[in-house]
Amino acid sequence: MINLQHIPSSNINYKELYDVLYDLIPLIPEEYAIFRNRLRDLILPKLKLQDALSINSYGQQIAIPQNGINPYLFGEVIATIDYFSECYHKNHTTSMWETIHPQIIVVSKSRFNDGYYADAVEAAFKEINSRVKDIYIARTSNEKDGAKLMQSAFSVQNPIIKLGDVSTDTGANIQQGYMEMFAGSMRGIRNPKAHNNQIISRPDAIRKLHFASMLMYKLDNEIV
Repeated sequence: MINLQHIPSSNINYKELYDVLYDLIPLIPEEYAIFRNRLRDLILPKLKLQDALSINSYGQQIAIPQNGINPYLFGEVIATIDYFSECYHKNHTTSMWETIHPQIIVVSKSRFNDGYYADAVEAAFKEINSRVKDIYIARTSNEKDGAKLMQSAFSVQNPIIKLGDVSTDTGANIQQGYMEMFAGSMRGIRNPKAHNNQIISRPDAIRKLHFASMLMYKLDNEIV
């Protein structure tokens, strides 16, 4: 925020920034030790602007305390945090997609990587709806959508898509549970985003994309 507001480094309180960086260092994972060590060993010790030297009326040299930040080291702070953020984002985004269903990747990955998190999530659950709808139409010649589609498709009494052996109590419970999850995802995740211009965070998007992926993988394991 300081960098974006273009505040001169000499006007930034040294102690405030020092304390923030000091608290940040232990939070940096071991795999990014190069950034942690750079902040701790190379930047923090030299962060404070050196006291200015002057001559008083008696000809004596005196130090004038400076509470600002060394402008060069301030640049190093910004660059180091930027590099760390880029590496962290790149690595965690790459590893995330290794566990996501291929159909979700197709419709959501580019949106997510461009920062359109809500759109990525909406696309994922629309894809689930579309896949279930195609199966339902092919087997019943009827068309439904959203939560009503999921309730009919995964009905325990007359399942069009079987996810559990409904002839047993355990299988019926599995079928009922997934029916509720599929229907709930339409009501609680897809519909609110589709009807309102919602903004969600990156971590929340990751959680929802993993949930969408779980549902997609369960469809892959349909009982036939």
